[in-house]
Amino acid sequence: MDKRAILGIALSILVLVIYQDLVTRFYPPPTQSPAPTNDKSDTQAVETSEIPAQAKDPAAVSDLRPAPAKVPAGQPTRDIKVETENYAAVFTNRGARLKSFKFKKYRVSADENSPPVEMVQSAPGVPLPLGVRWQAPQPFEDSDLIYSVQGGDLMLRGDAKAQLQFQGQNSNGVVITKSFTFSGSTYPIQMEVSAKAPDGTARIPEILITEKADHSQANHDAPFEGFIALVDNKIKREAPDEADNGLEFTGEVSWAGFGHTYFFFGLVPENGTGHKLSVRQDGAALVLATSPPSPSERATLFIGPKELETLKAVGKGLERAIDFGYFGFVSIPFLYLLHFFHGFTGSYGLDIILLTVLIKVLMAPLTHKSFVSMKAMQKLQPQMEKLKEKYGNDKEKLNKEIMELYRRNGVNPLGGCLPMVLQFPVFIGLYNALSTPIELRHASFLWIKDLSRPDWESLPIAIAGWQFGIPVLTILMGASMFIQQWMTPTAGDPNQRKIMMLMPLMFTFMFVSFPAGLTVYWLVNNLLTIAQQYWINRHDH
Repeated sequence: MDKRAILGIALSILVLVIYQDLVTRFYPPPTQSPAPTNDKSDTQAVETSEIPAQAKDPAAVSDLRPAPAKVPAGQPTRDIKVETENYAAVFTNRGARLKSFKFKKYRVSADENSPPVEMVQSAPGVPLPLGVRWQAPQPFEDSDLIYSVQGGDLMLRGDAKAQLQFQGQNSNGVVITKSFTFSGSTYPIQMEVSAKAPDGTARIPEILITEKADHSQANHDAPFEGFIALVDNKIKREAPDEADNGLEFTGEVSWAGFGHTYFFFGLVPENGTGHKLSVRQDGAALVLATSPPSPSERATLFIGPKELETLKAVGKGLERAIDFGYFGFVSIPFLYLLHFFHGFTGSYGLDIILLTVLIKVLMAPLTHKSFVSMKAMQKLQPQMEKLKEKYGNDKEKLNKEIMELYRRNGVNPLGGCLPMVLQFPVFIGLYNALSTPIELRHASFLWIKDLSRPDWESLPIAIAGWQFGIPVLTILMGASMFIQQWMTPTAGDPNQRKIMMLMPLMFTFMFVSFPAGLTVYWLVNNLLTIAQQYWINRHDH
């Protein structure tokens, strides 16, 4: 579910709860029965048909007429394999481009037999990434240039490092050099690109990162987010549709690339001052072009998981590629707590339970105050009904007397609402902490195969070609919420109480599509709230 939609639903429910609470306190029901009234307040995306060869905005796409490549004698096309602890990559000397990049630690789906995630999208009309082009004095792109290669297949482990260097010369004598330095234990790849003309004139190379433009058939296991960059210390996030229309940025480029929910493919310039960025659709491809102000570029090529510590180690604020939303100040501490607990438990399901208990302990005073306030309001209901009889025709006087009643008895009419308002950022922050980072992806717990996916997917049922599932965890969460709502004291219209009793049903339908990790949190939170409410009812007389 889209995060904006989730936020909108949660806000709507929050407004409904607060509205109901205020109405029941300031406008209690009459003593006589009124006439009935109506309250009107896991597999990779399958390649589909190729996008038409023309871009959506042909005028926005450069009319490249590549100069013919100068193919060195005795240089056949060949592939070079690079294998580290984290990935297996394949480069081709045709264009000195990346042909394949497969993760070793991340699979396409939760199935143990599923293939590794492939970050280079092979599709008709989509060029391989890491190409070089320029516009002046004559347009050129190196897609067909055969490079000579210094170095061969590499297999690196630990702190071992090695380099591949590609060098090619076009028909105008411009020498293009691409160097890649790999490390055995880390994802970042050091990259250097230069273009030197024989007459000394400058060629400003654009480095190209490509992605297929058609994401209409979404890959739910790693959804494509679109273009992401940090320019002048401001995050730029553009959905695929916006990137299709063409984008341009100039300034201090800290990093730029294409993002998926759990992975990132991009460049981190060593010195991003004066860089230019452009994103355009070119036929079936989205093309991100980044160019330095000089004929050479030193940068870090990052193709890896959007894991907080891994991104922070690269520097330049790359960790901001993870979209924690407006409540990142809540999400990030929660994520660190999950990491801390995971060092002891080894299970993210248990980590969520421990985090829930910790949050509940911290929020216990507010929850207690809310319950006590609602019980006090409930006890004042007979007196409020008498005031209603006495001042029923004078709303202003009635409200004044009710507030005086609250004051004499030390009751805060907003005491039950405030804790709910304060818990709202916690809920949204935890949602982002559990659904956005890669940690919960394919993490199992009990019968749940993937805590980042809805729990019904772990118990699938196929009937006549239709795929269903049994949301056991979500049903338990809804039942616990119903019990919690039933135990919550109310001081309002019975009809409004019935409406509030429908909220568990609303939440159950909402949580069917939520990550199972969040459902675990909400279920455990409900159980702890029920226990706390039971204790208050037993000891508060």
